[in-house]
Amino acid sequence: MAKRARTIPLTRTRTWAPRRAIAPKTRRQGGDLIVTSNGSAGCYGGWEALFRAPRAGQWVRFSANARWRDLERGYDCVNAAVTWLDRKGQMVGWEPVFPNKVAKGHVVYEGRARVPERAALMAARLLIACSANGQIRWSEPELECVAAPRPRRLRLGAAGGTPSGGKATLERNTQFYLRLCEQAARDKIDLLCLPEVMLSAGRPSDLANLHKQACQVPGKETAPFQEFARRNRMALCFSIDERNNELVHNTAILIDKKGKVAGKYRKVHLAQPNEIWRGVTPGHDFPVFKVCGARVAMNICMDSSAAESARVPARKGAEIICLPIMGDHRASSCWYKHPHNFDIDRWQMIQRVRAMDNHVYMVVSRNQGYGTGVFSPRGETLALSGGKPVVWADVDLEDLSRMGGGSTFRGVCWYERREPAYAALAGALLPDPFA
Repeated sequence: MAKRARTIPLTRTRTWAPRRAIAPKTRRQGGDLIVTSNGSAGCYGGWEALFRAPRAGQWVRFSANARWRDLERGYDCVNAAVTWLDRKGQMVGWEPVFPNKVAKGHVVYEGRARVPERAALMAARLLIACSANGQIRWSEPELECVAAPRPRRLRLGAAGGTPSGGKATLERNTQFYLRLCEQAARDKIDLLCLPEVMLSAGRPSDLANLHKQACQVPGKETAPFQEFARRNRMALCFSIDERNNELVHNTAILIDKKGKVAGKYRKVHLAQPNEIWRGVTPGHDFPVFKVCGARVAMNICMDSSAAESARVPARKGAEIICLPIMGDHRASSCWYKHPHNFDIDRWQMIQRVRAMDNHVYMVVSRNQGYGTGVFSPRGETLALSGGKPVVWADVDLEDLSRMGGGSTFRGVCWYERREPAYAALAGALLPDPFA
């Protein structure tokens, strides 16, 4: 029988604002805490709900419901955070709180945090942020003690390289990559990333052959890898040319440990101009899937050149991004001439920054092999192929980088984002004249 969480009663509430000139109007109505803009564009403040802090080291879950009207920028004008105060009222830690879901006409803000040393009170701040008009109606918040999160340990692996010698065929390519999978299975890897369009390696990819060689997903070409994943309890990611009626996509597929296709991602940023001129059709979104107890997304090759390719799935909750890739034009120290060389230091810089900026593990499989690796949210190279066909790293997805105040670096980054200010990224610099 599951142990029930211990609820911590609300001690009291009080109003809060940085200074009077930008303080909102506040009032209580029944159990609701109402915050109304004072008309200032910088209006910022609201309520603090105070709870006695449990013992240091205990984990808690906080939740509050909100509904609003007439805010200038919707979610951007709503703030919630947990702050920890010592006996003198000084802050000893904090953690941002995020919208989790919409339920029964309310937006549910929910988060969990670990009680820091010296904490005597928890003050939950429920605020309006920089809106000259509008109102937020907060429910009375709730706090409960919960179990500490369990470690989520995974062995992430990447395998690169292409068959050499002999005529390239589907069967030969399939067997080559299954052998890499077998090596990964011996290494007890949980999630393995393989290269881009790997079943087409060395085969004709001209206009006459592209559609004919493209595969159904799932289909007979993916079946050997699905069976391998099922038999060895190992998740796989790789990219293939997918046939979708008259269309062809460069598609990354994610196979779970049961051998099922858990998801697929169609490359959004095609290699220009050759890929689209060959008749490949791009995808239009960045889905996130649950595999191995983790939230996993995929990019493919040229996607790496657009920062949004990683930012969007990370913003949607991805913890791992698998990247089958042939190369990156930025990973060269001689842009002024062709062919470019391959600079391993620049290559690592690209992957490490992408992982660090988006707080994800990057699992990268390069067709040429060299440079295949695993990169951490801390900006570290955890594993890198200097010629080995398979590399791997052990990670714990619950081991998050934290800042001085105890909050996670990832949480602070998402909390400070101002998405309505990024309209230019959504095409606002060149509006559609016919929309």
